[in-house]
Amino acid sequence: MKKVWSGLFIVCLVLVFAGCSSSKEDDNLTMDKFIEAFNNSGEDINHDVDSGVEKGIKKEKKPKYEMIDAKDGVIFNIANNTVKIYEYESNSKAKKAVEKYASIMGDWPVKGNFVLETNNQKAKEIFNSVK
Repeated sequence: MKKVWSGLFIVCLVLVFAGCSSSKEDDNLTMDKFIEAFNNSGEDINHDVDSGVEKGIKKEKKPKYEMIDAKDGVIFNIANNTVKIYEYESNSKAKKAVEKYASIMGDWPVKGNFVLETNNQKAKEIFNSVK
């Protein structure tokens, strides 16, 4: 009987810690942190998606973020691959959008209330490294 209670206690502790482990660092994420991470990555980044000329990311270059219920977004290139970062009102709204538009967003990385659209593996690594 003692083993049963001990096992039940351990299961309860695991559930409590799992429920309380929401990522607080994701709450501190901002679009500026993502832009800074990409600009400082050493990768060949430019914001002129059409001609690929100007270096760095400009917040003024926007994808059509409203189409997937986002509140903001930026678009730029890494090594001739288009990269889009979408910002949502909250973590839950980002997750709901991914579920709602699963046919196009199903495999896009989500970090906090930000979603990344790209085929570039290095961009995914940079996105996931932002804290």
